[in-house]
This record gives sequence, C-alpha cells and structure tokens, in this order.
Amino acid sequence: MHARYPHRLVLFSMLLLAVNAFSQQGINTQIVAKRSYGMYLAKQWPELIVYGDSVLKLGFDYYYIRMRMGIAYFELKKYRIAEEHFKKAIAFNASEDLAFEYLYFIYIYTDRFEESRKLSTTFSKALKLKLKTDSLPAVDCFTAEFGKKISSSDALPNANYLQLGLSHYIANKVSLFHAYTYYGQGNDDWKVHQNQYYLGMNLPLKSRFMLSGSFHFLERNTSLYSSVPVQMKGPLLPTTQERAFNYVESVSLKKSFNYFDVSAGSTVLWLDSVFQFQHNVSTTYFPFANNRLGIGAAYYLHSRDNYASVYSAFVPFVSYKPTQRLSLFASYLNNSGQNIAEWNGFVVNNSPDLTTGKFTITGDYHLSKKMEVYATYQYEDKLVAESKSTYNFSSFFAGIKYKP
Repeated sequence: MHARYPHRLVLFSMLLLAVNAFSQQGINTQIVAKRSYGMYLAKQWPELIVYGDSVLKLGFDYYYIRMRMGIAYFELKKYRIAEEHFKKAIAFNASEDLAFEYLYFIYIYTDRFEESRKLSTTFSKALKLKLKTDSLPAVDCFTAEFGKKISSSDALPNANYLQLGLSHYIANKVSLFHAYTYYGQGNDDWKVHQNQYYLGMNLPLKSRFMLSGSFHFLERNTSLYSSVPVQMKGPLLPTTQERAFNYVESVSLKKSFNYFDVSAGSTVLWLDSVFQFQHNVSTTYFPFANNRLGIGAAYYLHSRDNYASVYSAFVPFVSYKPTQRLSLFASYLNNSGQNIAEWNGFVVNNSPDLTTGKFTITGDYHLSKKMEVYATYQYEDKLVAESKSTYNFSSFFAGIKYKP
C-alpha cells in the first residue's frame, strides 16, 4: 500500500508536521508574514496560494497576505481570482499604489477596458503619471468593416454591407459606440437600400456589475419595378417606392465572478409596424480564470403578440485566444418563430424570411498596439414563410480597427 500511494503519505506527513508546528509554537501574524513573504521571494506561487487560503480560514486577513496572494494568482495568469485579492488589499490600505496598478492591468488583460478606465480616475497623481492614464485619448478606436452576403437562391440576389464605427469615453467612466451601417440588395424587380445607426453604452458599476444599453435605428428604402418594353430607352424608374423606419432598444446587466459572467437583458423591437418583446439570459465560463478560453450560451425568449405565442432561440458560443495577438470566436444560432436581435441589439434581422440557423466564426489579429484586423464567415439557413421553401446565405466580412 505504501508503494502504491506514496503521494498520499507525503501529503499526510506534511499535514502532521504542520499540525505539530502549530501545536508547538502556535500561529500568529508574525509567523504568517514571515512564511508568506518567504514563499513570495522564492516565487512559490502555488504553495503561497495554498498557504494563504489556509491562514485566511484561520482569520489572518490583512493587506500583505492579500497582496501576496493577488500577485501569486496574477503570476499564474488567473487574473479574475487575483482581482478579488487586490480589491481586498485596497480595502485594507488605499494609500498604496501597487494594488491599483495590478488591478488596472488585470482589467486590460481580460478585455474589461471600461473598468480599467474607471479605475484610473481613482489613481494617485504619481500612478497617473507612471501609467500615463491622464493622457488617455477620449476616442478609443475607429472601425471600418465591409462584407458580402452570397445567396443560394436564384430568386434572391446577393447583398452588400458596409459599417463605420467610433468608440469613445465620457470622463473615462462611460463608453459609447457609434456605428453607421449600409445594407444594399436588389435585382431587376426590386431594390433595397437600408441605412442604420447604432448607439451602444457600457457603464461599469460596483461589485463587478456592468450596465449596458443600446438604441438601433433602421431606415429601409424599397423600390419596386414593373416590366417595361425592351425598346424603351433611358434609366428605369421605380413604379413603387416604400420607406420604413424601424427601432430597437435594449438593456442588459452583467455580473462577473471568478470563473463566470452572468447577464440578463430585455429588448423591444418595432419592426415594420410589429411590436416585439425579447428577453435573454446568458452565461460564460472561464475555466482558467482569465480570458484565454470562454465557453457560454445565450437563451432568448421572444414574442410579437403580447405573449400569446412565445418562441425561443439558443446560441452556444466559444472564444479562444491561442496567443496574445490572435482571438477566435464561434457561435451557432438555433431559432424558431421569428427573427431576433442579438448581442444587445447590435445585430438586427428585419427580413421577412426567418433565420432558423446561423453559424458564425471570427478571427481577430493584433498587428500592433494600435491596429487590429479581423475577418468573419457566416452561414445562415433561411425559411420563406409563405412557400415554406428554404435557401441560405454565405457571408464574408472583413474589418480593421485603429486605436489612436
């Protein structure tokens, strides 16, 4: 038995030695400080975490043990757990800059830029000068994205897509994202030109809460053409023109934990004189306590007739960062009943044809600190309600993001 379970004997022996040491000399703050500092100097991060957890359970909770545990988790890239310890350290002593500095970079490394900006407003003058947070530009980034949707149906033409975006901050506490989108599609019988404006807002709150809201305006111009004699010359004029205005408003609240993000939200849509309610919940699991891998799902409950009929949509997704420069994201929408607005009202489908399934994969690559490029492939399954026929779109998008 001894040869079969040697690791258990070693662990048991270590526990006996620890109990014997405590029983002989007791444990006090000086002992905790000396041992934890020794592990810190030796960079024994796993051992420091185990020891720190044990003394916290015994009631030895103070600034330096929290700082050392925070640094240990930070060095192991478990940023979301390190965050908790640095916040505790700040609660014990807010006059030291080091915990604020670590916390700032935790937010940067986990892509929580709104929280990093808000935290920077509490920095001392010395830390603001060191990290240059006083000179952070109000404009965060510019984006430009182009795309094409290729239809599998001869009756439905391909579509073109263009989006220009601007992200900026107000007093380093609120982030706003503005986007103009153009969507064009048509053939000899009809043409659609759609202009869209999207405004998204993120406001970090206390206790790891994030409040998000959005407003999305869509103006669609449809031109219908009738057949004309072949010998007729000059530009073909539409026989019927229609102009429609659509609106989408969304709000959501997210709570972050050490290994999870959980959010809930509601969206109201006015699409072609139809009033639609939509509610969603989502969760994302971060198994490494950082943003290297995220596995999650969103569930949508939606109705367009005051809940007389209720439909649902399910969107599993995964994000992965194989390197610091490269990020990958994939999702799949399974939907029934009617089209929905996704991702806090940003993606709106006001087509009369139902999207029953949609697979999306995106790759984002950092060329430098100021420049990113990204590309997206999307495959949509579409259902024509009147004829019950189906077709699909294969879409390709490419974009660039510039940080001044």
